[in-house]
Amino acid sequence: MAAAAASLKIGLANVALGVSGLLWIVGLARGRIRWRSCPLYLPVLGYVAASLAAVAFSPRPAFSVRELGDLLTLAVVPMTVTLLDRELWDRFLALLAGVASLSALVAIWQALGSGLDLGRRPHGLVGHYMTFAEWSLLVILLLVADLAYNQSRRRRLWTVPALVLCVTALALSQTRGAWLGLAAGLVLIAALRKPVLLLVYPLLAVILLVLMPRPLVVRAVSTFDLSQPSNSERLRMLSAGAAMVRSHPLFGVGLGMVKPSYARYAPGPGRDRVPHLHNNLVQVAAERGLLGAAAYLAILVVFFLHTSGALARAGPDLAPALAACLLAVVGLTVAGLFEYNWGDAEVWIPTLVCLALPFALVEEAAS
Repeated sequence: MAAAAASLKIGLANVALGVSGLLWIVGLARGRIRWRSCPLYLPVLGYVAASLAAVAFSPRPAFSVRELGDLLTLAVVPMTVTLLDRELWDRFLALLAGVASLSALVAIWQALGSGLDLGRRPHGLVGHYMTFAEWSLLVILLLVADLAYNQSRRRRLWTVPALVLCVTALALSQTRGAWLGLAAGLVLIAALRKPVLLLVYPLLAVILLVLMPRPLVVRAVSTFDLSQPSNSERLRMLSAGAAMVRSHPLFGVGLGMVKPSYARYAPGPGRDRVPHLHNNLVQVAAERGLLGAAAYLAILVVFFLHTSGALARAGPDLAPALAACLLAVVGLTVAGLFEYNWGDAEVWIPTLVCLALPFALVEEAAS
């Protein structure tokens, strides 16, 4: 819980995660923690297996093997399933809201200083504006779902202010992928709670476009302009990723090999090196092949089927947390069509908590 909330500072999060992992293993060994089975474990193991295969078949195994350390973060899944419960979820959400609010205040201050300069976007407490936007998106969607499902007025004394701060900061970040993820989450929550809002949303969108500062409007409209340089470069990345998969369909080009291999696969003129392919599925498929992509998709499918079914049956005690996790994963998955947030450790840690939490809550309620 502490590691996920502190993930904006990944060094601190890794220390917290390492200590928590050791204590968790000791607790399991001594019988103080009960192991819980979970349908999510199988696709997660498949993802690990695909990653190991991508290293074994990499053209530079000694280089790729250095990327395997990230897989230790997947321990968050069984740790969440075995440790978290309804009470801890409330504390976790409050902690996330507090950290996100502080980061949002810093980002708003940065935006006021930069004057909405696209080259100096606010990044809050992290080093990169995209990481800040994706992390903020996750917290926003958790709070939106909690606001929609939780009837406690006292709780809204902190969820509403946190939500206002985080949405403001996300808007100022000018990160379009995160904006689209937020839109997807808002559509989903309306469909779940008040479908009539789906008719109101277009009007609200027009009002926002009228009221927003001009640079934000221009940035929003540029989302649909394929000739815009960053958009055309993303299309080039997708083409390069597809070429990598065609060339190495089963095991991919190898972990960490997308960046040094990019120039060889990218069509036409453009950048020769990119850190990643700005798309979760394409990046996973390029690095780990179709086996890795299938495991990634299986993780999402198992989560969506389980969580949506549990939400349909849930009472008022579990519904807010289940809806929050569902909204967060949907929003991040949509944002992940335009950004590799699955590979961003700061975002990945709380995402894994959201993926695993519904299984923990349902198991707890059944026991």
